[in-house]
Amino acid sequence: MAKKKSRLDRVNALAEKLRFLPHLSEDERVLYAWSLAATPDERWTMHENFLRSHGLFRHSARKKYGLFS
Repeated sequence: MAKKKSRLDRVNALAEKLRFLPHLSEDERVLYAWSLAATPDERWTMHENFLRSHGLFRHSARKKYGLFS
């Protein structure tokens, strides 16, 4: 559990540093901070979950939508 707390501390520290970017809302700052604090495996999982949430996880779905990668 200490590992999650340290990650949460990193996220809070990053969000505080991002506070000075005027074009980001509070919600966007938190999401950006979570992305920056994530490990590569966690970022890959977030990417896959995003694709799944939009129904674009399978290659054929992405191709149908117009994404060719």
